[in-house]
Amino acid sequence: METISRKEFLSLLGIASAGLALTYCFGGCQPKNNGPTAPTNVDFTLDLTNPAYSALKSDGGYIYNQGVIVAKTKGGTFVAVSEYCTHAGGIVVYDKNINDFYCPVHGSVYSTSGSVVQGPAASPLLKYNTSLTGSSLRVFS
Repeated sequence: METISRKEFLSLLGIASAGLALTYCFGGCQPKNNGPTAPTNVDFTLDLTNPAYSALKSDGGYIYNQGVIVAKTKGGTFVAVSEYCTHAGGIVVYDKNINDFYCPVHGSVYSTSGSVVQGPAASPLLKYNTSLTGSSLRVFS
């Protein structure tokens, strides 16, 4: 049976611990992409006179409906994207101060077109079409 000195043992233990810590960090810091998926066949209409959608009367207001976040931008236009962050599935919010969508879980930022402005997300949000006719806002793929 071979023996090693205390110094060699502690050195090997330190190297093994560092290797495990790096493996955990690099494995844990990768985009997960295992959260909810963006809806694809979207087609719904919101009656903007309905009190449930009153947030959309003001610039910067937003609502969630069927996996989609619909926002009225600070410029007064309506935009709709998937509500799920592509990094880890967190729920994004619209921030009128930066005119972008933001994920409070890990800090990803998306433009109103859904493209990634700031990671850790690497994939864009799915964007949907909007069409306003009177007080009816249609959101569709």
